[in-house]
Amino acid sequence: MTGEKITLLIADDHTILRQGLRRIFEAEPDMSVVGEAATGTDAVKRARQLKPDVVIMDISMPEQDGIESLRQIVKTLSSRVLILTVHTEHHVISEAVSAGAAGYLTKDSLDHELVSAVRTVVHGGTVFSPNISKRLAESSQAVQGNGYRSLESLTSREREVFLLLAEGKSPSEVATSLFVSPKTVHTHRQHIMEKLALKTTTELIRFALRQGVIKTL
Repeated sequence: MTGEKITLLIADDHTILRQGLRRIFEAEPDMSVVGEAATGTDAVKRARQLKPDVVIMDISMPEQDGIESLRQIVKTLSSRVLILTVHTEHHVISEAVSAGAAGYLTKDSLDHELVSAVRTVVHGGTVFSPNISKRLAESSQAVQGNGYRSLESLTSREREVFLLLAEGKSPSEVATSLFVSPKTVHTHRQHIMEKLALKTTTELIRFALRQGVIKTL
């Protein structure tokens, strides 16, 4: 986090929505909106200039969609990206999670839910609207009966790695948090994926949602 206040960049192509979000966040004593962007490419440019703690990102954006902008931002910056959109299609949610979204909220979220979500992601957490969590979790219900798909099968260290990965942290960030090498994290991740019968980080987050270890609003 930069300074005493949580700094935010709002990226949405609707001026009235950006203005509304600005009013919501700036009414909070610990938050400051440092910039706005109306296109996907401008969102990436502004994020690189301002280095905000959190970027509020829509998916349907001119010039470049929000998921590609999200991907470019998290690749080079420590900013956390919180998706705020009308899209609830499963493939869109999965793509955003895979790209590195720290959270995914729908635009019918209440003011206090948005504020709470920002505080959650800025401290390393992951947060989803209830209907988004439901959609992600549903996709893996069919394999819930697999005996290997239990956190009980993980060692204490593997569980620590699992929880950090579920929060959206990269393997290098996990390594830093646990004071181990990236190679060690990679080995733990491999064992976790094998034990839980998972193939991708998106599947890992879905599993974490079903286990109740990721926050929903």
